[in-house]
Amino acid sequence: MPPAKFKPTKKTDRKGEALARLRRKWQEENPDEEWEAEKEPKVSKMFRAVEGGMPAVLEALRAHDADDAQEFIALYDATSPSDRKFLSLEDFAYASGIGSLRLAELAQTALYLYASAQTKLLISSSMVKVTSSIVKAATDQVPILDGNGMTVGRTNGDVKAMELFGRISGIAPVPKGAQIAIQNNYGERATPERDERPALSWRSAEDRLKEFQDMTEPKRLPSPESKPFVIGGHIDRLQEETVEILRGE
Repeated sequence: MPPAKFKPTKKTDRKGEALARLRRKWQEENPDEEWEAEKEPKVSKMFRAVEGGMPAVLEALRAHDADDAQEFIALYDATSPSDRKFLSLEDFAYASGIGSLRLAELAQTALYLYASAQTKLLISSSMVKVTSSIVKAATDQVPILDGNGMTVGRTNGDVKAMELFGRISGIAPVPKGAQIAIQNNYGERATPERDERPALSWRSAEDRLKEFQDMTEPKRLPSPESKPFVIGGHIDRLQEETVEILRGE
């Protein structure tokens, strides 16, 4: 019996199929426009430099309340996980209508706001523990033993911890000179000094040219006023005298 002929398996273009499905979704809302997702500027490499990579960027975008961010996330989440493996963020940015450059702006803002919120939550949740540690260090007294092991006294608490506690609570004043701004959550916040310097006024090109000419050209004093000199009569009289001399009169 002759051996069966070898039939190579047909390779499936998974990326092309995933891109075609995303394109059909986009064409439902943009039937008269041409699909040009391949012309989008590439920003995915910038997102890979973020600590946590793409998952951190997407997590921050989900927490961002901008409409463009929500439109992008809605399309991304509506796509199957298998298709996401073959599609780039530029494809999703183009299909959602915001573009890759706008996506980069949103990601930067979302990451900053997300990190700021995380920092504030971390500080707020640690305030009790940190304050307890400062108070414990400021109030702990270590026994002082003599050569026979008998307690002869006790040391005071940590002086630096006492000073820090006094500044935070507002009991001790902050010394003058080089200072570190400490936010006092228990007292009134100091209002920042307002800048009283006058705002710079905008000058047009004509104004600047006039000022330049005034600085470079010498100052000229106005000439004194004088009565107009009529030369017609003097010339006529000169002609008459010349004729009289020629006639010998």
